[in-house]
Amino acid sequence: MSTTGAAAGGIGSIALGLVLLFYQLGRWRGGDPTPKIHFFAGVALAALLFLGAGILGAMGGAAAAFGDGVGRYALENATGVVASAGSRPPLTGGEKVGASGALAGLVLLAFYLGLIKSGRPDLKEPVIRGALVGVWLGAAGGLVGMAMGLIRTSGNTVGDLLLKTF
Repeated sequence: MSTTGAAAGGIGSIALGLVLLFYQLGRWRGGDPTPKIHFFAGVALAALLFLGAGILGAMGGAAAAFGDGVGRYALENATGVVASAGSRPPLTGGEKVGASGALAGLVLLAFYLGLIKSGRPDLKEPVIRGALVGVWLGAAGGLVGMAMGLIRTSGNTVGDLLLKTF
């Protein structure tokens, strides 16, 4: 992807995320009775399942592995020196979340699916809007991306507690 394409994608992601965020803020100001926690739970779902352990995390891990392989190939063929294994490369988003963060995300997802199926269909829209805002703004990085990192870290802690309990 070119620098221009990456910038356009980032700007588009920020624009979509902000539009949906301001739409949700307008709903709250207009008297939406749905508690705010459900929207933020959707944002947490995005951080735990979509950005870290999900599709975008896997894409980031694959891109890092591909870049490492291309760099090693170029080094070895240009210099004739075989690159040593050295230290392990830094962890990608998907590896940072791992099983414990994904477990916490799945528990949260199961909780909301249970709520929605048991007679609270009004929760579906705020959770989906929160997840979309989380993905769009989290993928764009910046301050929201840093907040998503904190959510992933907290999810890892909760997931570790769940794994060690059972």
